[in-house]
Amino acid sequence: MSRVRAGSVAGKLLIFLVLCVAGLSFLYPIYFMVMNSLKTRPGYYTNPFSLPTAPLQWSNFASMVSQFKILLLFRNTGVICLVTLVLLVLLGVLASYAFSKLRFRWSQPVYLAIVVTLFIPAQVTMIPMYVVFARAGLVDTYWSVVLAYLAQFIPEVVMLMTANFRSIPNEIIEASEIDGCSYWQVVRNVILPTGRAAVFLTVIFYFIIMWNDLFIPMVLVRKMNMRTVMVALAGLIARYTGDPPYQFAGLLLSAVPALLVYVVFQQYIIKGLTAGAIK
Repeated sequence: MSRVRAGSVAGKLLIFLVLCVAGLSFLYPIYFMVMNSLKTRPGYYTNPFSLPTAPLQWSNFASMVSQFKILLLFRNTGVICLVTLVLLVLLGVLASYAFSKLRFRWSQPVYLAIVVTLFIPAQVTMIPMYVVFARAGLVDTYWSVVLAYLAQFIPEVVMLMTANFRSIPNEIIEASEIDGCSYWQVVRNVILPTGRAAVFLTVIFYFIIMWNDLFIPMVLVRKMNMRTVMVALAGLIARYTGDPPYQFAGLLLSAVPALLVYVVFQQYIIKGLTAGAIK
């Protein structure tokens, strides 16, 4: 018994050490950005791995707000993320409820056709999508980015939510219908509360993806006052190659919203991934 306990303790200790190393590897880039964003250029080039010396260069962050207009970039990116998430959740819930609980002709072939689109790389569809948006006059508008995100993410959301909604007992839905609930009332009062883990996961996961995305906004939006955070930062990094502390300040500020969303709602990520796995 002592050998078994010793082996169990050693295994737990090994797992703990591996997790600590993994955690440090994820936290170190943030630490590196914070330390170097508070340095001067000579201080950075002298030793980029040392702690910053007084006076701390808070002016790097002030310049990002006053000169780089990062708050305007936050607004542009936030509008795109908000509109996309509302449409993504609405369409995903309605489609997933139909595929998981409603019985209609060709439901399975249609569902499989949607899931198959996951295997099509986004880069393959970008040129045809751009041509369609250009002919429709949607290039250089937020709607082009929103529609591109919807086309890319809806198959994934439908697959996730369908798996989650299938775990909802049919008896609950039947009881609500007997009580006189309409289709929309069932969705609002039964499906959404019961499947909220998948909804939260969708909001968190795709907010982080859209906030950090560079490719789609860079291709579809060319107006300077409509740029997203990552597109503007890409230009900043290319322009201020000789000022790494200024670049680190911009990168750190741009990471704050995504980090806050993850830290606040991280519990829902695990619930959303495991929801529907056990019926």
